[in-house]
Amino acid sequence: MERLYTQFVGGAWGEAGGRERRPVVSPASGREIAAIASAEPDDVARALEAAAAAQHDLAARDLSERAAILDAMARAVAEHRDRIAAAVTEDQGKPLAEARAEIDGVAEVFAFFAEAVGDLDWQVEDRTPEVRRQAALVPVGPVAVIGTWNFPVETLAVHMAPAIAAGCSTISIANALTPGGPVAFFAALAEAELPPGLVNLLLGNAAACSAALIADPRIRHVSYTGSVAVGRQLAEQAGRAIKRCTLELGGNAPAIVLEGADLDLVVAELGAKRFWNAGQVCTAPNRLFVPQRDHDALVERLGAFAADLVVGDGSEPATAMGPLVSARRVRLMNAIVGDAQARGAALVTGGRALERDGHFWAPTVLGRVPDAAEGMRSEIFGPVACVAPYATLDEAVARANRCDLGLAGYVYGPDPERARAVAARIEAGAVGVNQPVVAFVDAPFRGVKDSGLGHVGGRTAILEYLMPRLTASRQV
Repeated sequence: MERLYTQFVGGAWGEAGGRERRPVVSPASGREIAAIASAEPDDVARALEAAAAAQHDLAARDLSERAAILDAMARAVAEHRDRIAAAVTEDQGKPLAEARAEIDGVAEVFAFFAEAVGDLDWQVEDRTPEVRRQAALVPVGPVAVIGTWNFPVETLAVHMAPAIAAGCSTISIANALTPGGPVAFFAALAEAELPPGLVNLLLGNAAACSAALIADPRIRHVSYTGSVAVGRQLAEQAGRAIKRCTLELGGNAPAIVLEGADLDLVVAELGAKRFWNAGQVCTAPNRLFVPQRDHDALVERLGAFAADLVVGDGSEPATAMGPLVSARRVRLMNAIVGDAQARGAALVTGGRALERDGHFWAPTVLGRVPDAAEGMRSEIFGPVACVAPYATLDEAVARANRCDLGLAGYVYGPDPERARAVAARIEAGAVGVNQPVVAFVDAPFRGVKDSGLGHVGGRTAILEYLMPRLTASRQV
């Protein structure tokens, strides 16, 4: 029997009858493994009604009750971690260990915001002889959450958790390429016996669903993780409706290697970050700028690192890198590598699709890549590392900042203080210095330039979903 995914609305799974079927394809085999019963306008309408009703209920609950709800969500995710992770691997492709790490992070997000609820100053009072002024933070209202396919559960959770902490109900839209993980995630939440309508899930045509939600006056905030192009469309729609947005968009992260840096450390850490999730990570180091005298040594070591990676089905224990999510991404890698080589870049390793079923691309390293190459100008979102030499540090910084995106960056060097000084010159929302982690559950994370609006992470992410309401009363 065909596995069929349906909507989760008002605390219950929806009917599949009469709805358009969309196939779900395994990136490891290229074969259809399930189908989506796409949301229809009546599903969106039911989700809006359910979220609006839940909104009134949640806003009236005290902070301890919100914390208890978030704690219950964290426990549900942790309890069903392996099942959710297996679903993520099946239709997204990443190795099972990476999928488990994603779900562990999701549980951590809900647990963190359960604690963070009590840490904000929710009300400020000011008395004068004539007027008592009270400014209270109140939830903005139901939130539309739109996720993407590279981290199909995490990109929903990082917006859902602070929104619920703020007192907002949510309607999530899963990416149609990778619905299995979100469906398993919501199945776990269903067992937590949450207030009906607090969390809702729509599947199918994300563009149509999001447009309908944004146009409805009951939705008061739009949160999205994904591409700049889609983020710009959502921002335009939200702007016409006078609604706020939280947008975590793409990146084209530079990594500047300083003279005297430990090249083995650079290769081990930035190599792992570059090929994590088959390079389908918005914070991946796309462009590595290396001193001229170190360039050849680094690309040789990075090439050996890439060539040693075991590429295969993410469910196999030996796999270090899984497939790309779709055949389209394989074609894009082919175009990016071909463009770089046509402009004079040297192919060190990889540079080809693997001859097997599914959407596999060999981990690729390119040396002496010119700045005009597509891989240096645009987000690659695949397992291709572009390395380029530089003559002076000022030149490297200028080239690193010659980009419309500014999500993340990296600096590696022997002197931590000097490395931090260079990091301060990189135009990005987060910079890793001599280590590759730039996103933490308890710290704000955002991009600059075209990489986004607002932020996720940290206690202040709750403020994205709150507004100050003033009550000024005459003193008697």
